[in-house]
Amino acid sequence: MEMKPHSADDLDSDLSMLTFDEPSELYVVAEEFTDFVGNGGSEFMTMLTKLWDNMDRYEHPKIHGKSVVIEKPTVNLLGGNTIQGLTLALPPEALGNGFMSRIIFVHSEPTGIKITFPKAPCPILKEELVKHLIEIKGLRGTAVYEDDSLPLLDRMYKEFVDVDDPRFKHYSTRRFTHLLKLSLILAISELRFNITARDVITANTILHYTELRMPKALGEFGRSRYSDTSNTILEFLSKTTMPKSVNELWKIVAKDLTKITELTDILKNLHTAGKLQIVTIKGKQGYMPCHHEIFHWDSSLLDESYLTQGELL
Repeated sequence: MEMKPHSADDLDSDLSMLTFDEPSELYVVAEEFTDFVGNGGSEFMTMLTKLWDNMDRYEHPKIHGKSVVIEKPTVNLLGGNTIQGLTLALPPEALGNGFMSRIIFVHSEPTGIKITFPKAPCPILKEELVKHLIEIKGLRGTAVYEDDSLPLLDRMYKEFVDVDDPRFKHYSTRRFTHLLKLSLILAISELRFNITARDVITANTILHYTELRMPKALGEFGRSRYSDTSNTILEFLSKTTMPKSVNELWKIVAKDLTKITELTDILKNLHTAGKLQIVTIKGKQGYMPCHHEIFHWDSSLLDESYLTQGELL
């Protein structure tokens, strides 16, 4: 089913089709996240926020004389976007309305690997994967936590340190929910209903290394009207080995600003916020990114062998 409302009428039309008398699951795959949610679609995001909470019943007020009722809705969304695209898709109020806390933002730096003609997936492996997914779909039962997993979950809940970015304040309060769901997914992927210590440690590892990069996924979204320009500056400086002067940075962002005093104000704010530092290297003074101490879990709560070298920081 296609759900791409860009107006209240579109939203009403789509919702009128979503009336089910039994549990309903919907998996959305959107290569371009903005194509799915539209530009700043607050009303649509509010609806998604409610649907994501796995409520027993979703009810929407009468639309054109017809009420919408969905029994036990489960919605999953996998989407891709650029930092600039997220700025268009998400209204600033999304940071505080619960929508953002339900999303895990996965950010990856460019690998530099270029493949001109990618090979097609192995048909045998593809067939095996499809069969396995069909087996997963056919599972019915109740998940249970093994005794060895409970003390670990307790520690993870109590020892977690909030993501070092105020924009993820609400995500941090829901982090334990994400941990439980991911632990369940790992168990079910092996056709098991018992969630083990290994599952929760692996889930915590995946979340931890994803969370370290989550602020970069948003760039400077939600910070100021110069957020795009600030992000351009930080991205540029993150790839340099020598400090850059104001004049050098002006060449990078001149097309986005009207006067150089705007750039100096941006640099001042980034410096005050602890994002940039003024350093002198080999006699050259200029701006470089700041490096902050990174929170790491006790080694007993992580399994770094699960990750590739490229996934480790």
